[in-house]
Amino acid sequence: MGSDRQNLPRAQRRLLRRRRWTVAAVVGMTFFFLLFYNLASYFFLKSIGRQLEESLDQRLAATAALTAELVELGLHSFTDAGEAKLLRGTLNRIRLDHELEAAYLVGEDGGILLDARPELEKSVGRPYLMEDSLAIRAAFAGRVQASRLHTVAGNHFKSVYAPVSDVYGRGAVLALEANAGFLQTMDRFYRALYIGVIISVLLLAALALFLILAMLQFLRTETRLYQSERLASLGQMAATVAHEIRNPLAIIKSTADVLREKQTQPEKSAEFFDYIDEEIARLNRIVGDFLAYSREPRLEMARHDLVPLLNELAAGFSRQGRRVDCQCTEQQLFFRCDADQIGQMLLNLLLNAQQAMENSGEGDIILRLRKQSILGRSQVVIEVQDHGPGLQGRGREIFEPFFTTRSSGTGLGLAVCKRIVEGHGGEIMALEPGEGGTLMRIIFPGHGGQGE
Repeated sequence: MGSDRQNLPRAQRRLLRRRRWTVAAVVGMTFFFLLFYNLASYFFLKSIGRQLEESLDQRLAATAALTAELVELGLHSFTDAGEAKLLRGTLNRIRLDHELEAAYLVGEDGGILLDARPELEKSVGRPYLMEDSLAIRAAFAGRVQASRLHTVAGNHFKSVYAPVSDVYGRGAVLALEANAGFLQTMDRFYRALYIGVIISVLLLAALALFLILAMLQFLRTETRLYQSERLASLGQMAATVAHEIRNPLAIIKSTADVLREKQTQPEKSAEFFDYIDEEIARLNRIVGDFLAYSREPRLEMARHDLVPLLNELAAGFSRQGRRVDCQCTEQQLFFRCDADQIGQMLLNLLLNAQQAMENSGEGDIILRLRKQSILGRSQVVIEVQDHGPGLQGRGREIFEPFFTTRSSGTGLGLAVCKRIVEGHGGEIMALEPGEGGTLMRIIFPGHGGQGE
């Protein structure tokens, strides 16, 4: 991203900084909104739960106070069996009328003196009475006291304790228990809130990632657009200059031919005329490179067998002094393309490979052709490999227009190759294999049809 940003002019870099701050502001505002919303929801649920619990405590305390008065009015002795039966009936009626879970009397020793349901009097243990010892003590001191929330087997309930006494002054504590099922509903709300928080965090992360990727894509698009506009201007200038140079070159060439014919001592000056021809040819190649790059390639697509095309290129190139080892894994490999453009592209790559191996007498240039399938999609792969000095870490730069590592040349050959490959919907990459040298790999989508 840093190199792309450096390629942009100052005004576009300022625009990019503003958009980066815009992205940060959008993500920050979204984060604080979600944080505020989730915190507000959490505290709202807390407030609702607290109010409901306080309302239950008040209702239980009022019920316990009235029940304690009824018990004291009809009770003479805690130890009288007949009165105990009547008291159980009274407590059970109150329990049912007020939809309570339990109603019982607790003695000074902490044991159960009497339960509204006699079958539970001895068989059910209530370990939470130990936790409520402070509330029970407050009730023995004469105050109606509610306990904290209890949860047993996943069920929420609350207890309230009120003082009672018989005519003999013996004291006990009336305990009433009420279901707090509404808190289970609150628990579901809390779980939904926690899930909402997780989803909010994931959505925020997705939004931040989307905005960052969008900004990076915008940067790449902006850079490509800027480079395209700059190269379009350079291309127009190059085309104009090339046309202006080509005409004088033709005149120089024809004049040299005439002078050669009129030369009286050809054996003395033939070498100079050869220099003229070589330099004119070199200039024509440079002009041709500029024209090839400045024009948008017009592809004449047809179905071609690439095997004879590559064999012919390899054979013709080998005749010029450097052996090319053509390795085709298929007898026939049909591909819809512009054969002339593909041939020109491969010729440029072979020339580059030959120049890279000028100081090395070992090894052949390898030209490969094969099919492959990636994720069910057929592809055509062409490779040109040399045994030269390698890329030296410049694998991405070599496709840039006007980039060259040689003292001569325009640096447009590989840029033209890339344009031809991309015009066919493919991609070209420069690799450094482990054995040294350079591997140019071209991958085309395999849409050659039957016989591909």
